[in-house]
Amino acid sequence: MALVIVPTANAHTPLGPGSNERLASATVIPDSTKSWAVYADLHNGGEAQYYKFEATKGEQIPITLYISPSKQDADFLPGFVLMGPGIANQGSVPSYVETPAGAGHRVVKGTRPAHATYEAFAPSSFVQVADISFEAPADGLYYIAVLNDERGGHYGVAIGARESSTLYEWIVNPLAFPSIYAWEGQRLSLVFAPAFLILARGLGLLIRRHRRGRRLDLAGWLAASAGLLFMGSGATVAAQMAVSLLRAPADTLVIFTVIIAALPVLLGVITLRLAIRRSGQWNWRSRIFLAFLSGAALLFWAGWLVGSGLAITAAFVPAQAAPKAPLGGAA
Repeated sequence: MALVIVPTANAHTPLGPGSNERLASATVIPDSTKSWAVYADLHNGGEAQYYKFEATKGEQIPITLYISPSKQDADFLPGFVLMGPGIANQGSVPSYVETPAGAGHRVVKGTRPAHATYEAFAPSSFVQVADISFEAPADGLYYIAVLNDERGGHYGVAIGARESSTLYEWIVNPLAFPSIYAWEGQRLSLVFAPAFLILARGLGLLIRRHRRGRRLDLAGWLAASAGLLFMGSGATVAAQMAVSLLRAPADTLVIFTVIIAALPVLLGVITLRLAIRRSGQWNWRSRIFLAFLSGAALLFWAGWLVGSGLAITAAFVPAQAAPKAPLGGAA
């Protein structure tokens, strides 16, 4: 078995931990060659949480253990036990850790680094405490038991090196980001504050236009709301990038974060302008373009799926003339 230090991957697919306090209910890692990330909570000291995966002999599998950068986890330093066929025993396994019959084990202790690590894709940050590359000595089922003798805390496990996602995973991955921010110790009301401010301000300006006689039809309202949601999601990414960079030094992947923040804002501006200009005058070209914007929003993580749903609905709403303001411009 070979263990070497490896760099942390940055495009993990989120995976829920489930109820994994027993070896028999260990969280299944579906494909150990694919890059997965679990964000979890070890409830108390003197307990373990378990993960399992299939591996073939000679397969190289990176395993990273990390913790939340929040102050409440400043004194939390977990480790893990790697267990499976052919592993040479190294270290002493605590009595509270369940071990599979006939399996060898290796105890990996956590070490606190000098600073947190920036994660560009969420964006977020974490404190990496252990990072190994495991070469499977035999075909079979392997287990990881995450533990701490003294206290519980927020931790995560990343496993696998192949950074790939199905189209479905790519589209829905951003829905897991709020749970990551909560795992970091952030209040979700503050996480979504930039989006709320943009949505409230934008709808307020549209209502003012409405009262002044520049009204939108139903498709226009739907498309305009979609555009504001696109912009709000981009602003949320930008705000989280700023929060993460306060906790961790920047790296070159910050460029990727800038892109995934800017593209939703750009889509939002285009969609909003289209809604205002074409309201009451929709034709097949503008509807196809709106449908295209809806699809692009899914691919570029804009609007948390809701924005895309509003945009595609607007593209198929029956044509109608924009409502006229009564005399005097009153609502």
